[in-house]
Amino acid sequence: MDHAMYQPTEEDLEPAGRAECAAPATRQSLPFHHSYLDAVRTGRKTTTVRLRNAVETGPVDLVFELDDEVVLPGEVTRVISKRVGELTDADAVADGFRDLAELQDRLRFHYPRIEATDDATIVHFRLTG
Repeated sequence: MDHAMYQPTEEDLEPAGRAECAAPATRQSLPFHHSYLDAVRTGRKTTTVRLRNAVETGPVDLVFELDDEVVLPGEVTRVISKRVGELTDADAVADGFRDLAELQDRLRFHYPRIEATDDATIVHFRLTG
């Protein structure tokens, strides 16, 4: 999961709906912390949990922030909204973590002021290239 390095816009700060989103008109980019590259490449990480990050189903470039940027082509297959406090162990494992406690630790790393009542977006994705 990553979630650092993203700078939300005013539009991103609006409360998210609790339904799935429609496909975007253009290819979107989804930034990841470099530490998640191997987990995404091997298929251990097939979701990412985001706060204040508008993501829609459809084509996506998974962008890893390294000295030389790495971009992997992918597709967002599903977007689910739920509260941070509603996240489960299954959500954590799909996100490449051992359990919910590890996911919660990483969320606090990326979002220091995270609260259980915050809206989270679980982005399901797959590599296409």
